[in-house]
Amino acid sequence: MPITIKEALVFVLKWEGTKFTDHPNDLGGPTRYGIIQREYDKYRKAKGMPTKSVNLISEPEYNEIYEKNYWNPVRAEWLSGPLGLALFDTAVNLGVGGALSRLQAALKIPISGTWTQEISDVIHDVDQTQIALIICNLRIKKRYDRVKQAPSQKVFLQGWLKRDKDLINKVKSLAGLTSQLDFEELTIEDGEFDQKILDLIEKFDEDK
Repeated sequence: MPITIKEALVFVLKWEGTKFTDHPNDLGGPTRYGIIQREYDKYRKAKGMPTKSVNLISEPEYNEIYEKNYWNPVRAEWLSGPLGLALFDTAVNLGVGGALSRLQAALKIPISGTWTQEISDVIHDVDQTQIALIICNLRIKKRYDRVKQAPSQKVFLQGWLKRDKDLINKVKSLAGLTSQLDFEELTIEDGEFDQKILDLIEKFDEDK
């Protein structure tokens, strides 16, 4: 059964938070409800409205941004709840390209970072829960790689991993699976994906 965007946003906002933040090491800069200032500026300019601080963003505004910029592009409403949530949260966290490139890697089809006919041809013939869990695993791999590339981001590592763990457990819960993952059990399965594939996926990431 698909998950609704209202249900999915409960999970996303649990981790993105609802308060205004402007951490000096956060590459996204000023943020509220998971929406960064430059994204909010783009949204308001597109509607012919003057820009203003993202601290003043309204609920209808951030709901519309999430739906148009993240939910619709990954076609979450047409997928199972576990996969819809995994793709939506990954799109919010790593960009739509980051989410769809990981989906394509999990499906073992050409990687473009966009929704393609190849995805449509196979998506309803696979175990979508298993695909969602592979996407989560690829997220974990990304976390460690990012810290290696940018040590200043280490301050966020434990938070990222806890979010990934929570997503794995939510995916399993939505699928009716009883086993839950303890934080200490997070691991990366080396060799599952060729490094060239991992490097290609990363090119589509839009890290905030």
